[in-house]
Amino acid sequence: STEAVVSTQSTGDPLFIVNGISLDELHKAIDNGYLKPEELVRARAGQKQLFPTGIPECGTDAMRFSLCSFLTMARDMNLDVLRIEGYRKFCNKLWNATKFAKMQLGDQYTPLNKSLIGERPEGIHFSVIDKWILHRASVAITETRTGFAEYQFNAATTAIYNFWLYELCDVYLEASKRVFYKGTDAEQKAARHTLYTCLDVGLRLIHPFMPYISEELWQRLPRLGEETAPSLVVAAYPECSSGLWRDEPLDATMELVKNIVHTARSTKDTYLESKAKPEVFLMSKEPIRDFLPAMEDLIGCSSLSLNAPQIPIGTAVGTVGNRCEVHVLVKGLVDPEKEISRLQQKRATTMEQCSAAKEKIDKHSEKTPDHVIKSDNEKLRSLHAEVKTIDAAIVNFQKLSL
Repeated sequence: STEAVVSTQSTGDPLFIVNGISLDELHKAIDNGYLKPEELVRARAGQKQLFPTGIPECGTDAMRFSLCSFLTMARDMNLDVLRIEGYRKFCNKLWNATKFAKMQLGDQYTPLNKSLIGERPEGIHFSVIDKWILHRASVAITETRTGFAEYQFNAATTAIYNFWLYELCDVYLEASKRVFYKGTDAEQKAARHTLYTCLDVGLRLIHPFMPYISEELWQRLPRLGEETAPSLVVAAYPECSSGLWRDEPLDATMELVKNIVHTARSTKDTYLESKAKPEVFLMSKEPIRDFLPAMEDLIGCSSLSLNAPQIPIGTAVGTVGNRCEVHVLVKGLVDPEKEISRLQQKRATTMEQCSAAKEKIDKHSEKTPDHVIKSDNEKLRSLHAEVKTIDAAIVNFQKLSL
């Protein structure tokens, strides 16, 4: 069909994506094709709509990673240029993460372990964040190797992408800055080892998909004690059969921590400007005390307290189910009347959810699976706890408006 012709002629040669091309050159690329004059006009219009300034240079690594991430059991593939451009920016993330790591490791750093992730160096006291990221590295290794074994290359690329971007860069690097700038020698020693291990593993994992940037960055890292390979092409691929760093309970707690951080940042952004650093108070019975220093940095607050004897008047409240209350001090920075109105609307919505959950529970029968009953009851308890927290926040703001 004409639509298919326009689509296939929009980007043309894949090298246009690798090397980049201007809109004028894109037009010229289809001038000598097999399109009829009226189809040529539509094709040009389609190119202009999709790529008003042409196609930016994305590079070979981004193209390779994209093609592998697109591979599924389906017969058709949508070559999304914006997604490929996103992977080019992901390459910048790899570069900047390695640059930051090199600054923290220093020129004299020597890896403590002799092999990859299969051992635990003696005399090193790892923080909970160190242990968590090493657990996630272990998970990434397993998922990537499984993806290769099952020819699910999209699963392999997803595991690697998530580890690098959402776990190493977004969480661990941000949480470890405090250690590198203000931590003790012992804390810095553990963080350096952890950071080096994650970089080395991450670059080896991604090498089959992004060979050029991974090779360039790996050559800048110091070598492991038993490493003799001159290049990533012939270096050992990560494996983690021992499960040494696996810690599922820690991973579950970290998921809660990330949800608390997200709630605190969302609550803070709702009331305050982005650069504000308010005091934050957490009320929770969960084992999160060891995570407080990292959470303070990830939230971006001036101080973070857990289970304080008294919460000051003038806090905005967010909840993470019934597992944690997040109080952000906004006194003097917001209009109490507007916040009361907003909270009352939120309460009404939550009460509707409670009614719907209760109605669902009332329809349970003897044939309802136990896990469904348990899940529905837990959801209702969580909603009731949220209503209670909202009511407390309304009272808090009413006191503030007096």
